[in-house]
Amino acid sequence: MKKLNLLVLFCCMITAVSGQDFRPEFSRNNEIGIHIGATSAMGMSYRHWFNRFGIQATALPVKTDETTFVSVGATALYSFYESPYMMVFGYFGNHYFLREYDDYIYDYSSGEYLPENNRKVFYNLGVGPGFAFGRAVRFNLMMGYGFYDIFGKFNMFPTGEIGLYYRF
Repeated sequence: MKKLNLLVLFCCMITAVSGQDFRPEFSRNNEIGIHIGATSAMGMSYRHWFNRFGIQATALPVKTDETTFVSVGATALYSFYESPYMMVFGYFGNHYFLREYDDYIYDYSSGEYLPENNRKVFYNLGVGPGFAFGRAVRFNLMMGYGFYDIFGKFNMFPTGEIGLYYRF
């Protein structure tokens, strides 16, 4: 009987020790937050990482009686280096930007203000490096080169993007 009690006590001690070693590791592949960028859109943003590759979707639609504002973007991401508190990555961003608004022009012949609808559409691209700082809440800085209004007046300028994300 003593041998059986010792065997049960030994098994319980081994189980308790191995139970303390177990640390569940969970990956934080999803991020949600706010993002502002000329070549990767502005508004609410969602990111998902597939190992080293990632995607980012950002959108901000606003509609009033006289104004429509839409900023939508999709960005491809690639992680070069990652530690618990920092990440270095590259990005290729796309940004569709629409602004539609009414102007009121005074008509001298009738003496009234007449509405005139104005519409501006831009499509921007950008590429460059990005840096993320933090563990659960990440502050992102992205910089690079942007190609603005691809289908209209084509311009090229340096670009900067900024974001604040919660990882889960």
